[in-house]
Amino acid sequence: MKSLDTLTFHCVSNIIFIFLNQSMAKNAYVLDRYTNKNVLVKGASDEQFAKLKAWDKIVYSSTDQTGVSKQTVGTYLGHEIVTDRQGTFQKVLEGEDKEFFNEQQALALDIFPLFKKLFRKNFPDSIPVTARYQIFWDQLYFYFYSEERYVFTDFVKEFRQELGKNIFLFQIGARDMIKMSPGTDCLVGCNGINLCCKSSRALPSVEIENIVLQNLEWRDIEKLKWRCGKLKCSLIYELETYVEESKKFPPKWSYVENKWCEVCWVVFSFNIMNGDVTVKTKDGVIVRIPYTTIKKIKLPSKPEETTVEITDTKTPKINEQKEVIKEPSKEKPIKK
Repeated sequence: MKSLDTLTFHCVSNIIFIFLNQSMAKNAYVLDRYTNKNVLVKGASDEQFAKLKAWDKIVYSSTDQTGVSKQTVGTYLGHEIVTDRQGTFQKVLEGEDKEFFNEQQALALDIFPLFKKLFRKNFPDSIPVTARYQIFWDQLYFYFYSEERYVFTDFVKEFRQELGKNIFLFQIGARDMIKMSPGTDCLVGCNGINLCCKSSRALPSVEIENIVLQNLEWRDIEKLKWRCGKLKCSLIYELETYVEESKKFPPKWSYVENKWCEVCWVVFSFNIMNGDVTVKTKDGVIVRIPYTTIKKIKLPSKPEETTVEITDTKTPKINEQKEVIKEPSKEKPIKK
């Protein structure tokens, strides 16, 4: 009985020990060195986590789509970030491992100019970005940006024979091009801080509707883009304020009435900052009028015509007036 009690005690102790280790394990958020994706790495002990500093290189394992577990390297971010990718902590690159890693990365950057020259020669529309070395697979990664798809089987064979190493070509998007390019590390935006594309946080999606809401659709669209070729992230700054304030203005293509004219103004646009509404008269003259002078708003004709009476510039009052719609005659036509 004593041996059975002792065995039971040891089993329970081991279960409690494993549970405490799992509950005490820390989570580290990293940016994968080769896929440029954010990953949640689990399993780091308190001692290991306490030594971590931002931009340290962490070795972790993850399972790919085929179910195979592979080791890779990630850059420790130092803050939490939303991601659905996960990995298991292995170790921190230190000492000789770190020196070997840095040497191989320097070697990859030394080979990159040759790759850039040959790749641009075969694929002129592409933009070679950078190169990185996978220390666990003895493989060189070359990254490029292009809006087109290529078949580069022959190029890979020839370049592999010239280098004597395994290579992998990785096509990336516009934002990753800016994020991974070493030449953009020192660039800052108009607000004096680093480019949004260089951030490790999730980037917003700027839609065309955001431009229309701010009455910027008349601007040259190319001037509203940044180095990544996408619309500037700053276009969604204070967007909620624009959405709320735009409710006070008449919609585009509606008719407005003020003290100078009765329902003869067609709304083209409005300026939230100045409080002006750009309208067009029946004679084709385009003028700007203060929003506070508008008395009524008549929406484009529909089965139900809606009229807005401006009793207060902050809280318009809406009254609906139904149109009388005559049904078509049901009498049969007389044949002659």
